[in-house]
Amino acid sequence: MAGVDWEKAYHDLENHIEAIMRETSELVNNASPKLKLNEVYITKTNTLDVIIDATGEKMEYAIDLIDRKGKMDTVKTGYQKSNTFSFDIPDGRYSITAYAKESQKDNSRVFEKTTVNFKRVFKDE
Repeated sequence: MAGVDWEKAYHDLENHIEAIMRETSELVNNASPKLKLNEVYITKTNTLDVIIDATGEKMEYAIDLIDRKGKMDTVKTGYQKSNTFSFDIPDGRYSITAYAKESQKDNSRVFEKTTVNFKRVFKDE
């Protein structure tokens, strides 16, 4: 590469590097978080309580609760802004599908499936 003034090229880069780093920092810090379903927390007492932990912007959440023994119809909650759900259901074995989506994006949806053995616990037991 004859004819390249490397010293001048280096000084030009040095003069622009701070602006490049600031622009990169702004892009990274202002980027929307990637939609991700982090965890589904389930507690079982007198009710089956589910909390969906997800990452994204303006999230909405839904649950499908399927009775694996067929004693009750599948419960589909539809999307809501709250990430907490509570079900008063009989003892049994259930599959839970948890959904999370960004409300401003129609096609952004992540989900996770989990199986739950639910046994009602009464306070005096």
